[in-house]
Amino acid sequence: MPATPRTDPPVEVGANRLRRSASGAERVPEALDAARAAERGKTAATLTGPTPTRHGSGAAVVESPEPRHDFPARPPEEARDSEETGQPSRAPWVRPLMFLVIAIVVVYGATVAMAHWRFSKTHVSTDNATVTSDVVQIAPQVSGTVRQILVSENQQVKKGQLLVVLDDATYRANVAQARANLDAAIASAKGAGLSVALTSETGAAQVTQAQGIVSQAESSISSATADVAKAAAGVATARATAKGAEASVGASQAAVNQAISSKSRLADAVNSARAQVETARAGVRAAQASAEAQQAVLERAARDAQRYQALLAQGAVSEQLADTATATARQSRAQLETASQGVAQAQATLTQRQADLNAAEQQYKSADAAIAQARAQLAAVREQAVAANAGINQAQAQQEASRQMVRQAEARHEQALGQLSQARTAPRQVEVSTSAQAQAQAKIEQARAALNAAQIQLDYTRITAPADGRVSKKTAEVGALVQPGTPLMALVQDNSLWVVANYKETQLAGVTAGRPAEIEVDGFPSHPFKGHVDSISAATGATFALLPPDNATGNFTKVVQRIPVKIVFDPNQPDLDKLRAGMSVTATIETN
Repeated sequence: MPATPRTDPPVEVGANRLRRSASGAERVPEALDAARAAERGKTAATLTGPTPTRHGSGAAVVESPEPRHDFPARPPEEARDSEETGQPSRAPWVRPLMFLVIAIVVVYGATVAMAHWRFSKTHVSTDNATVTSDVVQIAPQVSGTVRQILVSENQQVKKGQLLVVLDDATYRANVAQARANLDAAIASAKGAGLSVALTSETGAAQVTQAQGIVSQAESSISSATADVAKAAAGVATARATAKGAEASVGASQAAVNQAISSKSRLADAVNSARAQVETARAGVRAAQASAEAQQAVLERAARDAQRYQALLAQGAVSEQLADTATATARQSRAQLETASQGVAQAQATLTQRQADLNAAEQQYKSADAAIAQARAQLAAVREQAVAANAGINQAQAQQEASRQMVRQAEARHEQALGQLSQARTAPRQVEVSTSAQAQAQAKIEQARAALNAAQIQLDYTRITAPADGRVSKKTAEVGALVQPGTPLMALVQDNSLWVVANYKETQLAGVTAGRPAEIEVDGFPSHPFKGHVDSISAATGATFALLPPDNATGNFTKVVQRIPVKIVFDPNQPDLDKLRAGMSVTATIETN
């Protein structure tokens, strides 16, 4: 039986693959010789006989006594590896492509590095920067109780808008008193002017009249002297009575003023009590709403706990879930009790505030009776004062009559001398009246200045916004007693944002005022803002520190200092109104 010829599929398949992949290309001589030697060695090892060779895909098997080597065969190691892995051999264009990719990556990296190097030569950047704004602290200039607050936190306000109103009752009274003093000073000045004119016009007439009076007094000097002594005693008695009456008038007038002021304070107390009642009612409604909401939560939690207990009895849920539902129901019940206590407390507060309101209203009603009583007492003591003054006038009239008689007697004796003396003193009297008139004018200016000061104090009770901005950090509360300088709120001004960037001292060689800058805000990472350098600080940040470093003491370590640079935003940019003071930014300045 003839032996069956043995084929070598790996070699044949490798040859076919070599023929398909070569495409007419020539292999190197070393690979060709190695492939031929391997082929001959494998052919000699087979049985003698023709070796079937498959030429082409799907072609018939043609017996050939010797394998053909029209194309270079693949080395056995390469063929074996290719057949074992099932992958084709590496194409000849793979390695050049890899080199091309590497070259592109290197060129791109070099280009990026060069661009970064060139950018760093013409720009300086830092992230040690924040947005800053003008902040005005709103504080009162006079002491008083806060009566009304007309703004809320973060509210936008305009310049001159009313923010806070203080209680101005005392300051209104000061203005009224200053105005009355001014009126009195004006009246006094008018009287002084009339006195000057009168003194100038009647000087000569007074001299003539005095001469006649002196000539008529010689006949009744003795009797007139006795009458003078008697009248002096009556004047002293009348003055003592009038002084007591005037003291009573002052006390009664003070009582009337106190009653009127008390009525004004009681009216403010009534308004305040009403506001507190409304606040307490709102608290009751809020507490009741909270209790109702907690009741709903408790009912739902109770139903859940009951349902989980039923499911636990059936084995549908775990005991942990049932315990959790039960604990939730207990917690909801406790919260409901707390809410109920809150309702009771709010109702008690409302009752107390209503009682305070009733008491304030009752006191306000009784204030009118107190005012009427004080005014009646004032009228009575004024009548007593009028009567006492009338007594003084009568006693003084008697005394003056007696003295007149004495003067008349003496005038008869010294008529000529008195006429001469009176004529000589008339110019001096005019000078004295003129000086009194000047003093009266000075008192007018003094009273007018006092009125202006009182009006300024009254105006200070109405605190207005000094500029357009947004209210922030509001601490003012209605009813609080504030003193001058007490912070009530802060006002962040509009259109006053800028950036303070702390650059290293080694970065400021090319930074000058007017240089363009780009600002990247952390809150808006995809929206850079444009700006320019406004100014550079005159000293480093460490210079303004609470404890500035002293390099002349201890061991010296050189530290790169930072200098603040002010950068302002260019106008008419979108989203500028969204920026807030204190936001972190990255500022880049073009230096060349």
